[in-house]
Amino acid sequence: MVKSTQTREQTLAFHARLAGVAGLVPFIAPLMVLWWYPAWHDLAIATQHGYAALILSFLGGIYWGVALHRSTARWIWLSVLPTLWAWPALLLPAGLSASMLASGFVLMTLLDTIARREAAIREWFFRLRLTLSAVATVCLVAGMFV
Repeated sequence: MVKSTQTREQTLAFHARLAGVAGLVPFIAPLMVLWWYPAWHDLAIATQHGYAALILSFLGGIYWGVALHRSTARWIWLSVLPTLWAWPALLLPAGLSASMLASGFVLMTLLDTIARREAAIREWFFRLRLTLSAVATVCLVAGMFV
């Protein structure tokens, strides 16, 4: 029984890592567009920022699930913060938008840290979230300088 549970957990972690890496493509591809096709700057930045806002909202949804699983109102309120942070960022000029979105991913790592300390998320998921948020943050900041 333990081996079966362990195998399922490893399979879940493997697929989460694959999906997470695939989810980085829309952060990285606009940087390549900026490098090779500078005339497409505005479209590349809008694409990256729109996706970043979408992902921050998705991450908030994870904590809505935590709230439902744990039956706590506190996590419901925390779960809406990423969306409320990301949406206004899309209304700002590119540099401010990138800064706000990047800081949103940094703030998500704080939320992830709290969730891990409270055993609300698994250790492998916490490590994955840190890695993915770091890459997303670096890509958003890099987009301000390419």
